[in-house]
Amino acid sequence: MKAWWLRRSVRFRLALWYAAATALVLIVFAWFVYEVIEHRLAAEIDRQLRIDFDLIEPQLSVGNEGRVDWTLRGSHGDEGFARMSAWFEVWSENKELLLRHWPVPEANIKDVLPPPQTSTLRFATIELERGLFLRVMERPGRVQGRSVIIRVFRDETEMRRTLREIVEVSLLGFPLAGMLAAIGGYLVATRSLAPLDAMARQARRITSESLSKRLPNLNPNDELGRLATVFNETLTRLEASFAELQRFTADASHELRSPLTALRAVGEVALRDGSDPAMLRETIGSMLEEAERLTDLVDALLTLARMDATKADAAREQVNIAALLEEIRDQFEVLAAETGQTLAVTSDHDVALQTDRTLLRLALVNLVHNAIQHSPSGSKISLAAARRSSSVDISVSDSGHGIAPEYHEKIFEPFFRVDKARSRSAGGVGLGLAIAKRAVERNSGRIIVESESNRGSVFRIEFPRFNQIAGARATT
Repeated sequence: MKAWWLRRSVRFRLALWYAAATALVLIVFAWFVYEVIEHRLAAEIDRQLRIDFDLIEPQLSVGNEGRVDWTLRGSHGDEGFARMSAWFEVWSENKELLLRHWPVPEANIKDVLPPPQTSTLRFATIELERGLFLRVMERPGRVQGRSVIIRVFRDETEMRRTLREIVEVSLLGFPLAGMLAAIGGYLVATRSLAPLDAMARQARRITSESLSKRLPNLNPNDELGRLATVFNETLTRLEASFAELQRFTADASHELRSPLTALRAVGEVALRDGSDPAMLRETIGSMLEEAERLTDLVDALLTLARMDATKADAAREQVNIAALLEEIRDQFEVLAAETGQTLAVTSDHDVALQTDRTLLRLALVNLVHNAIQHSPSGSKISLAAARRSSSVDISVSDSGHGIAPEYHEKIFEPFFRVDKARSRSAGGVGLGLAIAKRAVERNSGRIIVESESNRGSVFRIEFPRFNQIAGARATT
């Protein structure tokens, strides 16, 4: 049953639910109406029984032989009509029948009713014979000083006929109402889900080659409109991701093609003019340089791919920032000395972080290497760390040619270079800052650049407060 239900369309299921809900409401409403009408009709019969009692009791009398008699004339003096319209019994306190007045011949009356059980006011419904129900009121009374129990009757035939007609009308009307509710629900569901059908048709047309298309959104304020808005925003992000991937692929292909082309050209020259050993050594040296550049590029691409593919959180540990900066300074000190550059480390004494040391070191290594490449000879490169009120800042400052403000965001894109000719001559492939940014973000931090043209650059890494470790000690 569940599998059958799940195979049905949404509009079909909505129509059935709407019909079921309507039927349930109608049943509850009909039951309520039935109970109210039954209560009101029963209360009216009880009221009439009280009136009958008040009319009958004063007209009872005790004859010479001790029998109870009743005589009442109608409004036009018709005693027989008055007698036929009355329906009651009089019993003694000893449960002895004193008078029975039913609107049927005496010969047809059978003693089918037991005597009263108690001498208190009581209402009840009895079945005198099959299909004939009577409402009975028993109440103590007095006839010329004699205590008796008067039992008054009223026929419930009309009341039960009215209630039966209500039930019959409900039973006939409920299927029709349920069917109309199902049809109406199906039409309403069809109209309500029409935008969803339009979105589904448009979504089938969207492929990786047509990500610029968007779902129709006639009413952005309702639920389907909000769904279309979210889906379109997702398509926008996907389009941007595909464009970035295509750009990355094109840039990577270009970067890989350059050293391969150089290797091939140098090799062809060596094969053609390979008689001079000095020239062959120079050719092999050039090929090794291009191979090293190609290796660096592949390593950088693999690093980016691993960081993008790995979804797990970074393995955090306590890291002494000052010690890490000292370690990086020692690593690049020889490279900086070749161009007369100096590396300086300054750090507060209590700066420490709960972070992934490998990723943080990777980010700082790329930032320092980038600063050495783009700083003039004899300049100073500063590595600093400081604890702020809401963050820990680690900065790498240089005195290079600087970066124009319009490039501050783009420099973190893979293969982007502000000056491609100068970057290529320096040996860069345009992936260092991209790797640094990914590594910092994996550690729940962010990296920003403060720079202007010809005024140097400051790359600042900020980690939120929850990464800090209180009371940690660092050395400079």
